[in-house]
Amino acid sequence: MLALTAGVCSSQEIQLTARPEYYIAIGIPDSVNSDSVFIRYILAGEELGGWVQPRAGVSSYIIDTTREGQSASRIKAVLYAPGCAIQTFDIPLSNSNNPQYSFVCLSLTNVWITGKLKQSDRMAGREVKLQARYIARWAQAFLGMDAHIPLTIPIGDAAYLSADSSFRLSVPDLARDPLAGDRPGELQIWAKDKATGDDVAELTPKLAQTIGTRTGGLNIRREYPPDTVFVPCAVNGPPVLLNREGFSIREFGDPCDH
Repeated sequence: MLALTAGVCSSQEIQLTARPEYYIAIGIPDSVNSDSVFIRYILAGEELGGWVQPRAGVSSYIIDTTREGQSASRIKAVLYAPGCAIQTFDIPLSNSNNPQYSFVCLSLTNVWITGKLKQSDRMAGREVKLQARYIARWAQAFLGMDAHIPLTIPIGDAAYLSADSSFRLSVPDLARDPLAGDRPGELQIWAKDKATGDDVAELTPKLAQTIGTRTGGLNIRREYPPDTVFVPCAVNGPPVLLNREGFSIREFGDPCDH
């Protein structure tokens, strides 16, 4: 079995190596591309936890569960792969047991988001590709992480703008996902620099009161209205102006003010 071992550190540098003394093995089925798997985990006693850097051609990921020469008492994780429903596990650990967990892909269909950009000049003429993200706001409580550190999962295929600034983006039907469907969360669409992959702008629905969230994302829905108008909100926008009382001066109706 070809496996990768993940060290427990913030950078999560993963390398081909011998198995640690204490670990958990996460098996990846043949039907799932191992380089598309998302695994975010936390060991008991940690504040931030770690994540697995995916690699191609891997049938199993080994996560080192050693803490100060002993096995951690528990591990929690959130797992995702394209075309599959989101999974979680909460597994007790001990010095006498190195458990195995099999990722079983529960098929999940896709839905389409079609839209058109307004004020695309905010992206300063950069060539971009569009990528959706699922913000799993329920996952902080499950993992036991700080509520100000949301779990972000890249989802769906990349899309590109047409000549008239319209796009068609395929994303998982999270409304039918057993975990995501009825829990707090949202979709975000980001424009990323085509060459560098850097975030350029978040695409915020102009009529946010119908399908949008207070933070500029999209509600989890089984379908989205066609040709939704989006406004790109720059990552590094202009500084916020304050009045004499210290409140921000915002442009009325600007969807980027959230």
